Amino acid sequence: MSEKKTKVYCTYQDAPEHYYKGHPESPKRLLSLRGWLQEPPYPEIQWLDFSPATQADLLLIHHKELLEELKLECRQGAHEYEPAPTYVTADSYQAALGAVGATLRLSRKIIRDGRGFGFAIIRPPGHHAEPGQAMGFCLLNNVAIAAADAVASGIGKAAIIDFDAHHGNGIQAAFLQTPQIGYFSTQEKDSYPGTGRLESAPQARGRIINIPLPVFSGNDAFFRVFDEILEPWIARFDPEILFVSAGYDGHFSDPLTTLTLDTNMYYQITQRLVDLAETYCEGRMIFVLEGGYDLVALKDNIQASLAALTGNEKFKDHFGKAPNVSPDIDTLIEDIKKIHQL
Repeated sequence: MSEKKTKVYCTYQDAPEHYYKGHPESPKRLLSLRGWLQEPPYPEIQWLDFSPATQADLLLIHHKELLEELKLECRQGAHEYEPAPTYVTADSYQAALGAVGATLRLSRKIIRDGRGFGFAIIRPPGHHAEPGQAMGFCLLNNVAIAAADAVASGIGKAAIIDFDAHHGNGIQAAFLQTPQIGYFSTQEKDSYPGTGRLESAPQARGRIINIPLPVFSGNDAFFRVFDEILEPWIARFDPEILFVSAGYDGHFSDPLTTLTLDTNMYYQITQRLVDLAETYCEGRMIFVLEGGYDLVALKDNIQASLAALTGNEKFKDHFGKAPNVSPDIDTLIEDIKKIHQL
């Protein structure tokens, strides 16, 4: 990675109006980051204003029937909407429009400028939302809409890399038949929502790659996956821009999963993605926040990614090194290479 400092464009939405008592996907996840708007952790960060997405933006991915259903559910006030449980409040639809708009603000700027890095620090998250169904704490699919918009604007190919601990079933469902968009997902095997199995999406071999990792995979497994699978795939798929579904619920402190990554690993992951973006995509990449439910770790992990994106090396880490279990993934790696001819 270059030691040169890099400007990174960011948007922020903590959506306090989208709140349901006792739910882990809460405004509390981002409130401690609000001070960064006045005092960013790195001077290379530039905050951008944004507008809510339009219905035309949403219809790039979502069915009109879903949009009407969400509006109707919101009119009923705060309640659990789907068994994950996903919830809505009277103002959740507007919050979801803001999250999409914050993502599009970054991707459109970077595409217009020809290069650049961005990070949409937003909620509600999006990668579980399918074209016709909101689920998994997600109402609208922020990353999928931005990727579809990028292709509609003239980008030849876009790649989405999803390192959330859960599979982004909504992204996969949106692009099963879209050759211009590739999807690469690492997730904890057999976790919610039960999708993303090794041989899923057979109609998109070599373009949609799912890597279901065993529990306690930790840092060593991610190093191997990124070095042995991700980089060869990016080199072959040849995208013009990278979108990153940046879920930090793989951290070993997270209450919902057991992948056992640590904060330094999120720094290393981001460094590798910076290198890939510079090498293959002319320096175009947008991170979009997904999961992460330990409040202290989430802030640390976002800062670690911002450090790598801006070319800095120092970041806060309240938890230190993860336990190093390192289960054997040799067979998994070989199976992935065989299935996708890597």
